[in-house]
Amino acid sequence: MTGCIVLGPTEIVRDRPFTDPERNLEDLAALRGMLDRLREVLSQPEGLPDGPRPAILVLPERNGRSHRIAISRREELLAAGEFTIVGFFGEKRAAADLSVLEGVDLELIYHFPFHTGVLSYSTLELANGDCGNLVMLSRPDAIDDWRTNVKHGYAAEYLAPKYYARIRLHNYVLPGGLMAGLDPILLRTKYYDYAGGRVWLAMREAR
Repeated sequence: MTGCIVLGPTEIVRDRPFTDPERNLEDLAALRGMLDRLREVLSQPEGLPDGPRPAILVLPERNGRSHRIAISRREELLAAGEFTIVGFFGEKRAAADLSVLEGVDLELIYHFPFHTGVLSYSTLELANGDCGNLVMLSRPDAIDDWRTNVKHGYAAEYLAPKYYARIRLHNYVLPGGLMAGLDPILLRTKYYDYAGGRVWLAMREAR
């Protein structure tokens, strides 16, 4: 990544508190909750509703927040193995109208069947009003395949800087498969700060 700052294991960038490694723990807690709900849905004896894939479910959470799960490949999610996870956590701009971004997000979901490595996509409303996203992928190179999607490129390059002030993007592996119930293992986190007009980038390797 050209112009990307490499952060140490415990380094916090002054005036950029979103780089505090403690925030990663908060993000992981949200991802664990999304993984638990995904396992719960896949374990239901009645299965998923009939119809084309991806199947989109809107689940009520006990705290009243919204939780949407789009499942593209159920059988692969149930299989054992090591999965790849991407966790996206964005801080919305104060005056952002996210309706355009949400519309593009829904369009992207319907592109999943053309990218065989994308298994599911969860979006959970957080306590502060922002959202966290969990993308389940069958293998590491599925990330590169997803990046070839033109609509995804438009959202990442044009819409994200317009609607988000800051983003944390985490890469994990999930050993044993989803149904094994093991914890995701963090590989790296990328930090994007759009608030100053120019894009500020940083990355922290976990191991």
